[in-house]
This record gives sequence, C-alpha cells and structure tokens, in this order.
Amino acid sequence: MPRPRRRPPRAHVVGGEWPAAQLDGDAAAVAAQQFVANLAAATVGMSLRAVEAVTGVDHDTVARVLRGDTWPDMATVANLEHGLGKKLWPEPSQAEGTAAQDTSGD
Repeated sequence: MPRPRRRPPRAHVVGGEWPAAQLDGDAAAVAAQQFVANLAAATVGMSLRAVEAVTGVDHDTVARVLRGDTWPDMATVANLEHGLGKKLWPEPSQAEGTAAQDTSGD
C-alpha cells in the first residue's frame, strides 16, 4: 500500500504567510521554514539563475523550495550549501525558536 503524500511545508501555516508565518508545530515544516530563511539570507541580491549557476540546483527547484511548495531533498541541501559556501540546514535550537514564533501582533 503506498504511503500518503506528505503535505508541502507551507501547508503547515496556521497564521501569517510563508515563509514568515506561524506553523502548526510539525518539526519538518519548522526545519524547512528556517532552511528557507537561511537560503534567502544567503542569496540576497542573487537571481535564481545565479543561484543555479553556483550550486547546480535548477532555478525552478530553488523557487519551489523558497515558496514552500516542495521539500528540499538531501542532494539539494548539500549542493546549495556547497555552492553557496554556507550552512543552511538549521540547528535544532534554531528551528525550535521558529516553531514558537507568534505572529499575532500582540
């Protein structure tokens, strides 16, 4: 019996808009959210095609990861980190802080 498909990261948003949103606490979605924040910070001023040129990761894949439409696989994470020369995958403490984020504005 096939396993059900996992919902994409942004499907875990319970408040606000991806990527700066409050999530439902799903650990993988929280890690993906922080990964996207790290990737966005590492690529400020770069076009998606420039990211592709230095990492070998297709620009459309990068766009879908940034939008939270898809999960980055290990090869994508490794190639992005290697090409950009930056650690992008969050440490557990970094991801935990994002999960508890309150975007209600109180």
